[in-house]
This record gives sequence, structure tokens and C-alpha cells, in this order.
Amino acid sequence: MTENPFEIPQVLRDVAEQNMKQAQAAYEQLTDFVTKAMDAWMGETPSNSMVTDFNVTGFEDVQDRAVAMATKNADSAFALIEKIAKAQTLQDILTLQTQFAQEQMQAYAAQTQELQRLIGEAFQKLQLG
Repeated sequence: MTENPFEIPQVLRDVAEQNMKQAQAAYEQLTDFVTKAMDAWMGETPSNSMVTDFNVTGFEDVQDRAVAMATKNADSAFALIEKIAKAQTLQDILTLQTQFAQEQMQAYAAQTQELQRLIGEAFQKLQLG
């Protein structure tokens, strides 16, 4: 039986999967740290009218949603990396990357529209308040 010259050796796939798991663990630690730091910073922010207006008008909702979107996008990227690590051939990798790019472009478009809507609502609340 002849080997497929375009097949990715199992040992390389195993190394890629191990590296992906380590990168994901580091990412989770970083996001946890950033979340705690932001929570601490927001707790220490003095209560002035600008901060109060910012929170009341819905900009905090914009910030929370943007963080949720960024987390979802990062999770999608890690899912792609995991799939690539298990890919058997270069063609499989190209197919996965193409699908990912198409899905992410759709997701980015929807996220942009949602953020624009939330920002618009926040500005309306600010003008009314």
C-alpha cells in the first residue's frame, strides 16, 4: 500500500492538537484575568455623572455584548484549530478554512448590525435622559 504524499502524519496531528489545547488553556486564563481586572476597575471607578450616564444609557450593554461576541469568535477559532489538528489531508484543511471564513464573515456582519443597533439605542437613551 502506497502512502498518500498529501496526508498529514498522525504524529503531527497529535502535536497540533496538544498545542491547541495548551493555547486554549492560556486563552481561558487570559480572559479570566481580563474579566476580573475589568470588574475590579469598574468597581473602583468613581461615581460621577459621566460614568452613571454611561451605565444607565445602555453602553454597558454594548460593552457586555461586544465581550460576548469576542468570546464567541475566539471559541470559533479554537474549534477550527481543533478540526484542523484532526484533518487528514491538506485538502481537508483548505475546506475547513474556507467554511470557517464564510461562517465568520456572516457572523461578523450580524454582530456589526447588532452592535450598531445597541449603540443607537444607547445614544437615544442618553439624549432622552
